[in-house]
This record gives sequence, structure tokens and C-alpha cells, in this order.
Amino acid sequence: MVYNPASFYCIFTVAGCSCFLIKKLKKQNQLTGLWNKIYRSGVIAILLTAVLIGYGRYNIFHVVRTEYNIQTQKNIREEGYRIVLLSDLHYGVSMNDNNLQDVVNRISAEQADIVVLDGDIVDENTTSEQMQSAFRILGQADSTYGVYYVYGNHDKNNYAAKQNYSAEKMEDTITQAGIQILEDETTVINQEIALIGRADRGGRNAKRKDISSLVKELNPEQEWIVLDYQPSEYKKAENTGCDMILSGHTHAGQIWPVGLFASLFHFDELNYGEQKQGNLDAIVTSGIAGWGYPIRTEKHSEYVVVNLIS
Repeated sequence: MVYNPASFYCIFTVAGCSCFLIKKLKKQNQLTGLWNKIYRSGVIAILLTAVLIGYGRYNIFHVVRTEYNIQTQKNIREEGYRIVLLSDLHYGVSMNDNNLQDVVNRISAEQADIVVLDGDIVDENTTSEQMQSAFRILGQADSTYGVYYVYGNHDKNNYAAKQNYSAEKMEDTITQAGIQILEDETTVINQEIALIGRADRGGRNAKRKDISSLVKELNPEQEWIVLDYQPSEYKKAENTGCDMILSGHTHAGQIWPVGLFASLFHFDELNYGEQKQGNLDAIVTSGIAGWGYPIRTEKHSEYVVVNLIS
């Protein structure tokens, strides 16, 4: 195990919010008599903290479905394509095998053409057995053209003092599950869709190719979809002719007010949701779980359905 500040941060955040509310009431001289006794006992702070933690636990375990319709100018088949996107499982934090199997069953029911696993499916706290279970279950997701995977900054145990599994074992597990890894690689689907999988820019000794070198052999008449775990290099993607970029990483903040700060100070190019940048459609998912501690007080856990339509 590695030191993880997320649990302490969560407790300090909810407790701090509780204390702030109580002090504000006291300053306004609204705490008198019985209320003053209750305030001094600390019961209100404890109750508010319990409510926030309870909400945060419900929110991280309750996986919702988010859908976007993206219109392309490329000449694709009339029925379009359905892509299911999920990221940031951080397996072992809030899901077990049964929970994950339920989500995979929901994804299979979507009748997707493509399933994208967009990074941080596991992390440094995931055991070797959990890692194998996660990819075995995710590899069962039904789709017409397969399941595709790009690494996040945690997947390869980048922050572990002692690794629970090697990068080689992980790669072998993923491929045996029938999942195709795209690490600075491209693949063409049905002669209409080009998936451009990026190596993650984070982690130790991170290196990746320039995106222009990945698209130079592609047909510009195809829909170019970039799978880049961290929401970055949007301008480069747009300038090279890419049509869409799918990312995770941000967790949409996970614990308030991280998402607020991320949006204000632009830690990433997009914290959550969908936006248009020139000819590039960008989508960032909040992730299907969370990191460090099973609490989410900002946004929700989700998998994303992208309907690409002509």
C-alpha cells in the first residue's frame, strides 16, 4: 500500500464545511438556549459530516448512464456508431466482482459497436488478483467491434513503493481477456472509424509520440477518434484533423471543491462533460468509481454512451 491523502482530505473537507456552517450561524447570533447547547456539544457538526459522507458513499456506488449525441461531417454508415466509454475504475476502491459484472451487463445491453476503457482501470492499491478479475470481467462486454484500452497514469503501478504486479503481467492479462491495447497506436474499424490510442503523458518516465506521427497514414475521410486518458493537447488534435477526443482522469473533482478549483484554474483542458473546440468534439467522463476512498461528493459515477451520427 502507498500513502493516500484522499481519505484524510475527504474527512477534513466535510468536517470543515460543517464547522463553517456552524460558525456562520453563531456569528449571526442565531444560536441561543437549547440550540447553543446543541452547538457546543458538536452534535450538529457530527450529523452534517455523517450526511455528507453518507451522500458521498451513495454517489460513488450509484453508477448512472450519461449519453451524448455527436454529429459528424464524415461519410459514415446511415445507422451511425454507438461507443460506450468508461474510465477511472480504480478497481478495489468501491467495486467488487459482482458490482463490476452488473455494470458490464448494463454495457452489454447497450448493443455498442465499440467499448473504450479510457485509463486507470486499476491502480497501485489493486492486488494482482483484483487486476486479473477486473480485466476478465470487462473483456466480457458485448460489442460489435471489440473492447479497446488506453493506460492511465495509475495503471502501471507508477506510484507504488512495491508493485503488486508487473507491467508485463498486466499487458498479458489484458490481451488474454480479448481487450486490444492502444498505446501510441491506431486501429481502423469498418473502414470508417480510426481509433488513435495515446500513451499517457503522466507517470514515471512518461514518453509518447507526437500525434501527427500517429495519423499520417490514416485516411482523412474516416472519423478520427483520439483516446487520451488526460484531457490535453486539444489544439494539437484539432490541427492534425482529429474529429473527437475521449478522456477521463479528472473524476470531475470527486470531492468538492476540487472540481470547482479545476474549472477555475484550468488544471485540465476540460474538467467534465462535452464541448466543441473548432472541429473537435471533446468528451470527459467523471469515471465509473473514484480514487483513494469510496466517497464522491462532486458529480456522479458514470459510464458514457456516445452516439456518433451522420
